[in-house]
Amino acid sequence: MQLWEYILRRLILLIPVMIGVSLLTFGISHLVPADPARAYCGIKCPDDTLEQLKYNLHFIDENGEDEKLYKQYFWYVGLTDEDGDGIIWLDEDTNNEQAYGNSSFTSLEFDSGGLIDGNWGYSLSYRKPVAEVLEQAVPVTLEMSFGAILFGAPLGIFLGTLSAIYQDRWLDHITRFIAIAFVSLPIFWLALLFQYAFATRFGFCPYIGFETGCFPISGRKPPGSEFPTEGGSFDIGGSEIAIFFILISLIAIYDMKIENRIDKIRNPESKRDKITLGVIISSILLALLLFIRGDNIANITIFDYEATGLYTLDSLIANPVPEGETRLSLFFQSIQFLTLPIVCLSLGTAGGLLRYMRSSLLEVLNEDYIRTARAKGVSENTVIVKHAIRNALIPIVTILGFMLGGILGGAVLTETIFALPGMGMAAVRAIVLLDFSVIMGITMVTSIIFLLSNLVVDIAYAWIDPRVRLG
Repeated sequence: MQLWEYILRRLILLIPVMIGVSLLTFGISHLVPADPARAYCGIKCPDDTLEQLKYNLHFIDENGEDEKLYKQYFWYVGLTDEDGDGIIWLDEDTNNEQAYGNSSFTSLEFDSGGLIDGNWGYSLSYRKPVAEVLEQAVPVTLEMSFGAILFGAPLGIFLGTLSAIYQDRWLDHITRFIAIAFVSLPIFWLALLFQYAFATRFGFCPYIGFETGCFPISGRKPPGSEFPTEGGSFDIGGSEIAIFFILISLIAIYDMKIENRIDKIRNPESKRDKITLGVIISSILLALLLFIRGDNIANITIFDYEATGLYTLDSLIANPVPEGETRLSLFFQSIQFLTLPIVCLSLGTAGGLLRYMRSSLLEVLNEDYIRTARAKGVSENTVIVKHAIRNALIPIVTILGFMLGGILGGAVLTETIFALPGMGMAAVRAIVLLDFSVIMGITMVTSIIFLLSNLVVDIAYAWIDPRVRLG
């Protein structure tokens, strides 16, 4: 099976999985003995206003009776023909245009349903559509979660490799102790410890010149500061095109070098050598011409883009840059605010991967082909790096995909302690305020992230181990 066929099949299989997730989440949220409309409206809310709100949310029908659960689900997904045109999507919610009984409270001015329409419902706690809540919260969690993976995975794999190589020696004992500590210590305790040690005047930082701490104690940016929030366009001019031609010439030279044809540049014999030489010479000449006269060439817009909400990325590409700041300063500022949350969230991942990597590498080092390589006189570094580590990483890749779920779960505590407005903090607020629409939206997004990460893991698994076939 071709790679694109495998990816397409897995993406199609996401549809029934997400239907199951939506059914499960919707069912559990509606089994909870609570009244979101009452929680939003308050204890002293007039009865007619409360009834109108329930009608808008499809909790009751026109007669004041409880709406059937399956009908509520159809409205949530968007499988209802609201405008009577025979099409079940892209319909406005007519419940928000009708008054219920004698209520003067006729609408919340939102379209309450339709996942397939792109409407995730309305958040009663945030008082805006769930899609807007997720648009602000998802980038925060993704930035922190993937930062934790990028920091924790190499750390755990490196320490696990050292532990296996120096088995039963002092370095092995130290790394195993570190693994147990990383896995055992609660995330909330580590977060509070890091805040005290590195973000206050009572920790270590005042001794090295930082009176108020080495890192910010919470948030994503300094209070009152602005961050680029508008998109832009990717333009290329003469200099960029010149660099492109230089890369073409370097690739052509590298192609000749790896095939031991580099000496044919002076005396090309075959047709292929002549064509390659022509590409090299023409690319270099065009690059020189563009460097000299490139200012006279108008910039070409390749594509337009929007701001992503990821501060580390938007600091480099979004507009406008605040006065007195540079893109580089904004980038390092965003890194500074993310450092403590990322380190805190990544230590558990590093500890788990350390133990798995040690066990996997020790098993590989006892295989027959490793002994054969050593008997042939292959250097120990080559044996470990080229033969042992690559095979030991095969089960680690699978484990790393499942660890993403633990990282997303740990984001709830980490975001709450560091006051990061991500999905974890939004979930806590939604649970406390009985905002089921936000809870269901966060569950759906988390499921999509988890399923896509496992797809990437399966593809990486086949790349690492040639014996694995996608199918």
